[in-house]
Amino acid sequence: MTTGLVRGQNLPLPALQVAVDVAAQCPVEVVAVLLDADLKVRDDADVVQRGGAALAGIAVRDRGIDVDLAQIPEQVDRVMVAATLEGSGVDRFGAVAAPVATVTAGGTEVGTFTITDLGSERALQAVELYRRQGAWKVRAVGQGYDGGLDALLRDAGVELRAPIVDRARTRLAGPAAPVYSAATPPAAGAPGTPVPPAAGFPTAGLPGAAASMSADQAAARAADAAAAAASAASALSDEQREAAAREARRAVEKLYEQVWGIFEDAARSAASYRSSVSFADNRLDQDLADVLNDPSARTSPAGLALQDTARAKHRELVERARAGLDKDSAQLAAEVAQLEPKLPPEMARWDSPAWAGWRAPEDTALAIRLGDLHLPENPQLRIPMVLRLPMERGLWIDSGATGVDDELGVAGEAVRARAGELAVTLAARMLAAFPIGDLKLHVIDPEGKGAASAPFAPLAASGLLVGAAATTAPEVAALMGRLMDRVELARMAIESGATDALPEHIDFSRQLLVVHGFPFGFDDRTMTQLRHLVEEGPRVGVHVMVVGSRADAESFGPLLDPLWRAMLRLTPIPEDHIADPWVHHSWTYTPDLPSDGTGVTQTLLTWVASSAAGGR
Repeated sequence: MTTGLVRGQNLPLPALQVAVDVAAQCPVEVVAVLLDADLKVRDDADVVQRGGAALAGIAVRDRGIDVDLAQIPEQVDRVMVAATLEGSGVDRFGAVAAPVATVTAGGTEVGTFTITDLGSERALQAVELYRRQGAWKVRAVGQGYDGGLDALLRDAGVELRAPIVDRARTRLAGPAAPVYSAATPPAAGAPGTPVPPAAGFPTAGLPGAAASMSADQAAARAADAAAAAASAASALSDEQREAAAREARRAVEKLYEQVWGIFEDAARSAASYRSSVSFADNRLDQDLADVLNDPSARTSPAGLALQDTARAKHRELVERARAGLDKDSAQLAAEVAQLEPKLPPEMARWDSPAWAGWRAPEDTALAIRLGDLHLPENPQLRIPMVLRLPMERGLWIDSGATGVDDELGVAGEAVRARAGELAVTLAARMLAAFPIGDLKLHVIDPEGKGAASAPFAPLAASGLLVGAAATTAPEVAALMGRLMDRVELARMAIESGATDALPEHIDFSRQLLVVHGFPFGFDDRTMTQLRHLVEEGPRVGVHVMVVGSRADAESFGPLLDPLWRAMLRLTPIPEDHIADPWVHHSWTYTPDLPSDGTGVTQTLLTWVASSAAGGR
């Protein structure tokens, strides 16, 4: 069984024949360094690399090493597996997704280590194989070096470092190594090529990283990326592309299942803790009642001793339950820490370096991230909240939310503003998650007179933003009527098997309706239509996101309740209203909003629009 390792964690090796592979989103060169008990090489010959001198028991290959630990000299205490990207065209590990080290012993995979929190490092210690009481173990290290391979070798006591560094660079560069720049990015995700950071997105704290770029620059960059991607794709056969797509989909499915597995484990662990505490409380009440109900024993020395014993037993039971919860939480937190860097952009946080590798997908993404969830017992254990695509329910972003104990002290107007930001970021995620042209956006905003559509301005010329925002009651009625016609015609055509008979004006791309400032501009008729879109629309590709306050819509009376119940309620500030499907805890939902407002999402929308323009 494979174990996901975190920094510092170790595992026993079940066999002496060990392979270590280092996978990254760019070419890397692996080097093995033999160290003594003082963590120094015996001499420079203890560095093994491709093209260098051989050493018994160690074979270095492309992106990995094979080690026969039975042949390692007794004076060697550990074998360090290092990796460098110098000469690959990428100047730091933080510019690409986190590298992953995989350890196999005796032909069986025993552990993987995702090396996160890298920034300007150009070389790193991935893992080390070391002796402990006559046996061999593997430890996850993950130490990076800004100074590159030269600095790593200096730490190990290597004197003649230049030939080793030059050989590694030559191996990576090859006879015609490309040097990537913002002007000519490679195809994102193409085999053996790095993914350039998308301007405006976080790049793991890279010093000197560009903060933003103009729309023209973004358009040119997106067009270059699309051309490069098409060129790379043309070199693969249809079967190869389909196989690669299936494998990538399976990998994301596995990540999605891991998220839900962590969510379920956390829910059940908290339920066990609460049950144990409840049992301890009830037992204490019973034990105290047995003593206090006897007037003669209530204040006697024996009675007081019984009360102290009952309270001590209660503390022991609660502390034991808490220790179990803390152990479970630590394990789950480690799993989340390993999972986060692996998530694709649509499921990652806005501050994740994964966004640096975004490009327009060929198929709909599996899911998008809505935010994070946590329980009051474990506020530090934040679990990603992901929503499967295409959505089966509408989203209600509650602009009247009050938050958890008003802990943020956010005023009503600020909550409304944050609700609008959340709608923009979620719409941007959805647009980035669908193939270009497969999702069209409609906006209703009578309250703001169309201001809600301003953040989507980059889409205006792409055809992804359908018309101007509906800002008056007649415009709302007209738009709702058009969407209702589409839903009903598409539904009847699908049910009768006559989709080829649909009128030409029916667009079979998915539609996302964002209603801002609900219920302004709505009457009983359009309110009923909105409910119908929420309930029937997802079956035929129409999805709804409502930004509004339930209190503002109370005048609709019984018409409002079915709409409210049919949608997934989200809040722009933390609030404990999400119930899990297993033990029905109330989870606190925290939205994932970019730290710079909507600046990051504006960059993403510009990329989406540019990709749409490049595809026409």
